[in-house]
Amino acid sequence: MIRAFFASLLVFVRDSFTENVGLKALALLCALGLFAFVHGQEEEQQRTVPVALVMRLPQASAERELMTPIPASIHVTLQGSARAIDNLLQAGIPPVEIDLRDGRRESVVFDESMFTLPAETKITIIDPSSIELSWEDVATRQIPIQAAITGQPADGYVVKGEPDVDPKTITVSGPVSSIEVMQFARLSAFDVSGLSEGVHKRRLGIDAPPQRVRYLGPQAATVSVSVARRVSEVRFENRPIEVVGVPGGSVAPRTVDVVVAGPPEIVRALRPDQIVPVADLTKVEGLDLKDLKHGSVSVKVTLPLSHAEAELQPPIVNVKW
Repeated sequence: MIRAFFASLLVFVRDSFTENVGLKALALLCALGLFAFVHGQEEEQQRTVPVALVMRLPQASAERELMTPIPASIHVTLQGSARAIDNLLQAGIPPVEIDLRDGRRESVVFDESMFTLPAETKITIIDPSSIELSWEDVATRQIPIQAAITGQPADGYVVKGEPDVDPKTITVSGPVSSIEVMQFARLSAFDVSGLSEGVHKRRLGIDAPPQRVRYLGPQAATVSVSVARRVSEVRFENRPIEVVGVPGGSVAPRTVDVVVAGPPEIVRALRPDQIVPVADLTKVEGLDLKDLKHGSVSVKVTLPLSHAEAELQPPIVNVKW
């Protein structure tokens, strides 16, 4: 009987290894893979990940400005099991908060105590390990607002004079080194394309200030631009003066120089014989030519012209009769 029992046991063991060999091999492979996965989750690993930074800066009333660019995050190298690190990353690493509200701190040095981590993980490397800080006082000053013109008016017209800006200045606030070098605040360009005669007004915004500089108050201004007809000038020298109001009157000096300004098409068409300066005694206030047979008087010289203006030198002459 004992011999039969061992024979049956031998058959059973033999069948256990020889029957369904493929299925048994697959089961063995799955078992080995599961063992490797579980064992791998428990092994120590290192992984570098970013951690956000949150800076608590001084209030505006402190009048201090941080000049050092602060990165949005730093990188830390974590050491621990793969499972612990994966769980930590899925939950998210809380940002590191830096209190700079006093406006005087000269540096930030990072250490492991600043990070919220589970006990089974630790930090081996922090990059960067520290940040040096630079500060400046904040000041305010007023600077002029400058307007610029772009484009061309309609044919035959020109921009007359400089643009008028209202208000003419604006207050700026920022680090001393930044606002001390600011010469003006520039407005968006005033486009005069196609404009004809008249005063044209527009509300224009001020271009963005430099980094860390702020404009205080309305960030726009009203710009007025005058557009006038284009004028040309022509000079007529030594034109004789005609005396009106008395016969035989003499004038000193006898001639004047004339500069005529007006639309180009009108000025170009003028001939010297059309330039007749006049000393008109009938328009001298308080002068009675009927009872005054002889005399002398200073008279303003005039030159009537249509659609043009004349400047005469000298403007006043002496007439005797």
